[in-house]
Amino acid sequence: MRARTIDEREALQRTAEAQREHERHLVAHHYEHNPEIFRLVLGADLLYSTGIFAGDDEDLDTAQRRKLARIAAKLDLKPGDLLLDVGCGWGSILLNAAEAGSRVFGVTLSARQREVAMARAAERGLAERVRIDRAHVEDLALAPESVDAVVFSGSIVHMHNREAVYEQIARALRPGGRLLVSDCFFPRQPRGDHESKATEYIFITALGYCRLLSLSEELGLMERAGMDVLHVEDLTRSYVLTVNHWIDNIRRNRDRIEALAPGFAQILQTYMTIGRLSFHRRTALEYMILAVKGRPHLHVGAWPIPGQTA
Repeated sequence: MRARTIDEREALQRTAEAQREHERHLVAHHYEHNPEIFRLVLGADLLYSTGIFAGDDEDLDTAQRRKLARIAAKLDLKPGDLLLDVGCGWGSILLNAAEAGSRVFGVTLSARQREVAMARAAERGLAERVRIDRAHVEDLALAPESVDAVVFSGSIVHMHNREAVYEQIARALRPGGRLLVSDCFFPRQPRGDHESKATEYIFITALGYCRLLSLSEELGLMERAGMDVLHVEDLTRSYVLTVNHWIDNIRRNRDRIEALAPGFAQILQTYMTIGRLSFHRRTALEYMILAVKGRPHLHVGAWPIPGQTA
């Protein structure tokens, strides 16, 4: 696949091990800021990815709760199933699964994220059911056919070596196991300048490292690893609405954020404002993808359509 951005070209000059170290340090830096900042910006569920809005006038927390419910429905976990949450953030998805009876294993590059997620698990009485490691996914020694479901929510873009990651996940999934990816993509036909200063600001200055593929490329990597694609959902409009709320929260809480981390409010607001325009213009896109290893156990046709009456 051709390199689209400055940082992606630079990544191609590194060995796989050097790139993994690059991601480990530079991506983690963004998430090591005071967790209170992210509570002020992201909302009650601490989800750093798009919510799912049923209407433009919904509040952020409602949209994020719908996102958690949609993920739960698509993963279709049963009590005792094992979920691997890669880039688990502050733990909302895995805690939601643990409360429903699943065993959960999360990995994050950020020590502060792990600390917060484990504290939230303890507050909910879930500590014995939750494991979170500070690690890069490529460092994990996952036994073959040991995991029932894997989720990457807002995290796969931080991983350059996607081919190897999907092969690793496919080996670890049990027959019928599910993979869910919710993240950002470039359109197949270029729209806008991928080498602009604005793109560089988001991908390098703000977030450390990002690699956006097209949807067809991402699906192709999943299929090449031996998984079948079950469902793809376009959440681009919801992402614009999500970022609108995040920017409003930054403006509302700017003094508090500035006191906690001088200059960070400006970084957040600038990269989110640039990103919002990109998704509004559809020069970048947001999709949620569900894939399966082998014969699926769940029935996609049984999912309710928003607005549909019973």
